Amino acid sequence: MSLKRKIFLLVIPLSFLALSGCSKKTTPGGTTTTEYREDLSSVRPRFEYVEPSIIKKAESKPGVTETSPKGSSDKPLYVNKRLETVLDTMAQQNKAIKYISGYRIQLYVGNVRQEADNAKAYIYQSFPDLNPYVSYSQPTYRVKAGDFMYRSDAEQYLEQIRAQYSSAVILADRVEIKRSLLIRVPAE
Repeated sequence: MSLKRKIFLLVIPLSFLALSGCSKKTTPGGTTTTEYREDLSSVRPRFEYVEPSIIKKAESKPGVTETSPKGSSDKPLYVNKRLETVLDTMAQQNKAIKYISGYRIQLYVGNVRQEADNAKAYIYQSFPDLNPYVSYSQPTYRVKAGDFMYRSDAEQYLEQIRAQYSSAVILADRVEIKRSLLIRVPAE
């Protein structure tokens, strides 16, 4: 068989398949232009509108006071009382929370106790509103300072502390909420 004939036999079926894919699709036994219609009115909810009636108050005589019925005002008061009890419970729970995830500045890490005490004294003298924390895990002393809720507050103090302790860094830690509220951030 010649090469032309092989190519011809291959091209004819492929072109037939390509052209048949472009033809219009029809469904057996139906027309091609049917529209989908469905009536959903049977399952749609129905509401009847009732016109609100306006009751005119009878004219009251001077000197006579009207009393409103207690039944209508009990429900809002009941809701208010329940709301107050829930809010009080939430306030009690919030007062019980003493610690929060925050930040502290680590000034010193080393084996010499005298240097750890010097770092603690530096914080007491230079920054009286920061509380120093000294921890000892044999053989290492760590001195941390401050109870910061926000990293940006700790960064402002870090700039000043790095003048004395160049290796100072900010670490994430659990801080006491009351002490963090007492820290005054230095003005820039």
